Amino acid sequence: AAAVAGALPPMPDSLAEAANAVREEGRSTWAAYYKHARGFDSLRPLSHRGVNDWGSVGMMAIDCLDTLWLMNLTAEFKQARSIVEEIDYTPAGREARSVSTFEMTIRGLGGLLSAHALSGDRLFLRKAEQLGEALNTAFVPGRFPLPSVSLKKQGAGAASLTSPSPRHRRLQHSASHRAPAADFATQ
Repeated sequence: AAAVAGALPPMPDSLAEAANAVREEGRSTWAAYYKHARGFDSLRPLSHRGVNDWGSVGMMAIDCLDTLWLMNLTAEFKQARSIVEEIDYTPAGREARSVSTFEMTIRGLGGLLSAHALSGDRLFLRKAEQLGEALNTAFVPGRFPLPSVSLKKQGAGAASLTSPSPRHRRLQHSASHRAPAADFATQ
């Protein structure tokens, strides 16, 4: 049968083939971003242009870190790490742009923290702390977080991520006293 333009590829015969096909698609997607939009927040696929639509934090690189790690794409993970390393996440290094507090928290902070949890690389923890400081103004004591925040502004908000607030001390204590991952496999 002749292949139809735009038709889906044939189904793989095994789970290993399917996993490899997904891995290769991940590699291809990352390669397109790295070639056309390295360091930008997003890639516009039709124009092959990078755009900063998330406050110039390299959101695509952050979004890909855990997936690249789990797919064992080590060269690509190192490329994403180098992008994150080059970006200044402090408010002084940010453009004056309002971003969604929710999205920046789950995608930005979550991506950096998951990359740290998977790899153990403290660079991601330091960058998460910087980004958290920039997001800090969205959190006002006794109120819901602001729906958007400028990563450029600094000011009084909730307790700093580096200050020893009671909540932060509890989180530090629970994180330092958690059971090793191997213990969970036997429970």
